[in-house]
Amino acid sequence: MFWDEVKKHYAAGSAHQFLLHFNVDDLLYDEVYGYLPTVNYCMEQLNVLGCDLVLGYNMARGIYRPNTGRWRNRQKMLKLIPPDHKEEETKNQRPRINTRMAFHKEWEDPLIRKDPFPSKELRQGLKRLIGERRTKVGLVIDMLEQLTPNHPSLTDAAGDETQLLFNQILNWASDLEVRRCRHIILLLTRNISDIHPNLTVHPEIPIVVIPFPDYAERLRFIENLHDVAEGSSQMRKTLGNNRERETLARETIGLNLLGVHDVVQQAVAAEQKAAGELVLRYRRESIKTFSHGVLELGETYPGPSDDGWYVMRVIRDIGDGMKNQDLRRVPRGMLCLGPPGTSKAYVARVLAGEANVPLVQLRYANQVGEVTVSINENGNSYERNLTAALNYIRSIAPAVVFMDQIEQASPHTAMHPDERNQTMPHTLINAITDASLHGRVIWVGASQRPDLMPPIFRQYGIFDTKLIMLPPNAGGRTIILQIFCRGQTSGNINFQALVGSSETDGLTWRDLLIIVQRANNFARRNNRDRITENDLRQALNDFIPDYSREMQTFMGLLALREANSRMMVPDGLLPEYQEFVEGNRIDKTGINRRLMELSNQLGLHD
Repeated sequence: MFWDEVKKHYAAGSAHQFLLHFNVDDLLYDEVYGYLPTVNYCMEQLNVLGCDLVLGYNMARGIYRPNTGRWRNRQKMLKLIPPDHKEEETKNQRPRINTRMAFHKEWEDPLIRKDPFPSKELRQGLKRLIGERRTKVGLVIDMLEQLTPNHPSLTDAAGDETQLLFNQILNWASDLEVRRCRHIILLLTRNISDIHPNLTVHPEIPIVVIPFPDYAERLRFIENLHDVAEGSSQMRKTLGNNRERETLARETIGLNLLGVHDVVQQAVAAEQKAAGELVLRYRRESIKTFSHGVLELGETYPGPSDDGWYVMRVIRDIGDGMKNQDLRRVPRGMLCLGPPGTSKAYVARVLAGEANVPLVQLRYANQVGEVTVSINENGNSYERNLTAALNYIRSIAPAVVFMDQIEQASPHTAMHPDERNQTMPHTLINAITDASLHGRVIWVGASQRPDLMPPIFRQYGIFDTKLIMLPPNAGGRTIILQIFCRGQTSGNINFQALVGSSETDGLTWRDLLIIVQRANNFARRNNRDRITENDLRQALNDFIPDYSREMQTFMGLLALREANSRMMVPDGLLPEYQEFVEGNRIDKTGINRRLMELSNQLGLHD
């Protein structure tokens, strides 16, 4: 729980000012008052810590006192407590917030009535408040991004009231007199990229993330919704029995409690169970909203039951390591390398399925331009959104993060290799190399041009596990085509005759899937529900690959050159790759020579 970290620092006397960020607009559970908004929860916990006077401030409301009675009405509106709920004073052993204060003190009431916008009067009032020695003060400043935005104007020497108030807040953090008086100041923001960096690098201001609720917290919230509903209500029908509620708690990973509440209310309105596509759709939209389009929810698949596919040996080892928290078996990151259409994305989906964790796909700056948000217009909109996305990943861990076409993670892949690292978002590199995420987050990168990858990704310990994904040989193509056609064909089909010859060398998983889809179209045009061998042959003869055979070989050899384990290279190889592999040895010198020949032939230049 994030509040335990605050209490630990405060009790030790090592800090009295804290920066809380991320999930600051949610509900948090208080043992006395139930589910409270984050700001109200924080104010109530300051009361528990013994603050005599607890106040809040933001630029919209100005100085305000907590109002538990008002929130009780909102709890009834959200159906978090029964509509006829009456608080029993005898059970409430906690002193009411601010009841230890007499409100006739001269510095108190006038402060409440001040204009919310920073002014000299407001600044001096807050200074007197925090300078109070006889009263332990708890102050919550929320919507911090409005008061101290990440904008160069705050560092100007203009000396306006906003700048002076900002400096005052910074000074409080290192003011030992404030610490001696046991005051405590909480600063709340959704995204630390939105606030001035002087607050995020201050050594006396611990940064504490308010995470999304875990499974136990979601289940308790769902059980609360169920318990306060009337016996015959639609709410209870929607939430179902114990097992269904436990399933809902698992399926709502990636939602905060307000999100869980909303999806349940949607199900109640539709008179249906809170499960399936309704929950999946809400999760997909929630992830996109919280990350501003930087993350997308991915589908997860169980792997095949046997280990015939060489990739499954690696995936099952990693999946078991994650389940058993055996970090020796879990890499920090994994690369899937090979030409397009060789099932690199499928590997990430199966890995997440085997480990039974969510899968999200990370999108890059050139892919999210239409949904970026930059409230300060400082040109760093992607980095700002990326910070929110990475906080989201930390909150839902354990998880698999898929990074397709990883060479595009650096916006300028055509730059000189030594310069590409300078364009990499530092927050992304810090997250990938964060030791605390090892075993909880696996970064799966996919690339068809590993020669263009940012050099930082070659650093030891980041992407040491490399799966080489190459087009299947004749036997592999036959099996894949059979799998794609399963349950859709009529008559006996000679799959080997269709794709078992050298003429179809180079066809990938994706190519074969497209061929089957087109064969289905041919069958429908002839008013048939089943595919025949003639349909498949017609689709096969009509198919034109996206890349020339030479270009595909070039990309395949680039992948093979990166191999650092024979186990992670397919057993059956096409002739253009087989000539460089002998037993457990790969002739990388020969591969380099062939790559130079193909580069000249294709007109490629570094």
